[in-house]
Amino acid sequence: MTTFLQEFESWYWNCEFDDPELTAAYDATGTATTPEEFEQAFLVLLRSNDTVARGTALDFYDRAGATSRFGEESPFDAHTDEVVSVARELLRQPPRPEDEYTFEGANHASALLGLKNAAGPQDADAIVGILERFLERTPDINLHDNALVVAGVVLESSAVPDPRLVELVGGLVFDRSSDCEDRLAALGALREAPGAEVTALLVRATGEDEWKIQQEAAWALTVGGRFYAHRELLEGLIETWPDDERSWWGDLARQALADGPHSLYWEGHEPETEELRAAHRELRSPTDEAAHRSAYRTMLHSGQPVAVGIALDHFHQDDGLTRFGLDAREWAPEVLAVARDVLGHPEAGANHASALHLMEELAGPEDVEALAAALRRRGGAKAARERAVQTAKSCLTRWEAPDDRVIAALEEFIHDGSLDVDERSEAVIALFDLPTAPQATAVLVRATRSPELPIQVEAAIGLTFEHLIDAHRELLERLVATWPQEAGNRATIVRFDLGE
Repeated sequence: MTTFLQEFESWYWNCEFDDPELTAAYDATGTATTPEEFEQAFLVLLRSNDTVARGTALDFYDRAGATSRFGEESPFDAHTDEVVSVARELLRQPPRPEDEYTFEGANHASALLGLKNAAGPQDADAIVGILERFLERTPDINLHDNALVVAGVVLESSAVPDPRLVELVGGLVFDRSSDCEDRLAALGALREAPGAEVTALLVRATGEDEWKIQQEAAWALTVGGRFYAHRELLEGLIETWPDDERSWWGDLARQALADGPHSLYWEGHEPETEELRAAHRELRSPTDEAAHRSAYRTMLHSGQPVAVGIALDHFHQDDGLTRFGLDAREWAPEVLAVARDVLGHPEAGANHASALHLMEELAGPEDVEALAAALRRRGGAKAARERAVQTAKSCLTRWEAPDDRVIAALEEFIHDGSLDVDERSEAVIALFDLPTAPQATAVLVRATRSPELPIQVEAAIGLTFEHLIDAHRELLERLVATWPQEAGNRATIVRFDLGE
């Protein structure tokens, strides 16, 4: 992050200032070496009354946000509310004229960057104003693209999209005098937006001669509940596309018409009856919303292990129940009741794996006994044991108070020599970073005395977390001294945290 920000200057601005304080702050962005130094310089620019300085600060905010995708935190995240406020203030200004510092409207281009992850329906008027100016004169490409990105965010976040914004964006889609890429950018702004007016524009766009426009519009019609009503249109459209006109959007439209996933844990097994097999086919490739809902309920409440397990898997698979916009939350009470029932059966095979995977998301403290029992169950499928450990890890983190009974069951799992050491190591990891659970820390300390090195190593890693390392440094230093030099990459983590 430091290097990226030091090398960055601005997206849009020639940063020369008459004010010595602003000059010093901007210069500091090229020499700062700590997050605090970057933050201090950023705030001087952001809080000034100078449009160039404020625009530059918004550019830095965007650059840091883009870089944070690689795992480092932005030093400016704590100031998001202030950034959004400044961005909206700049949008209320008229477009800044072109001069030696930048192009016309750069104040709006930078402001839109500050809003692109925070815009809402309240920003519709500002975006409408910018797009209306596009009709009068061709904007700089940066302003054009940023405006359409934010327009898409505003439309998607609106329960009822602003009709003026829909009309303006739609007009850009069908402006055949524009470059195809510009039209595609406008079409992208409509993709996630709700409303019959938007859907009508997408359907109309599938009739355009430009094949890229057709294919992106087709993909947009697979988003959410639109798919059900337009499946027949999509099937006919895809048949007309030649092989030499392929795009990412077209491939996604084809994928929507292809079968969805079979399941997570039941590959190679088919539902028990022809009725259930037909329901499974519908589940994987729905013909309409009512049929999709009916098929899911049929399988979920069938009482047949394979059908029920597949239904539980589809609840949380990315391309499962919610593939075309169904809301999983409305099904949560039903699927949770079924999962609890499945865990009450003694056979711990794929049925338990499916149930536990769902419990990872939905289980509450009232499920603690069932979860502890799953951790203690032996002799079943390895997938069920592994999922029990992952579910325990999720619940201990998610619940307001980590439960001693789950922690105790994990400790038994850790020290059960009949299990693979890899499984047991995952049980140690399930106890990491639980600052409100001293009982979990005690288990980690005891696990450092395990005769198996991988268990020792994982327990030691758990004790290097910030809230534990100072209290356990002496123990860790003694432990590490007993390890062979080639103890593996995980051991290197402990040595590094100890400063070795």
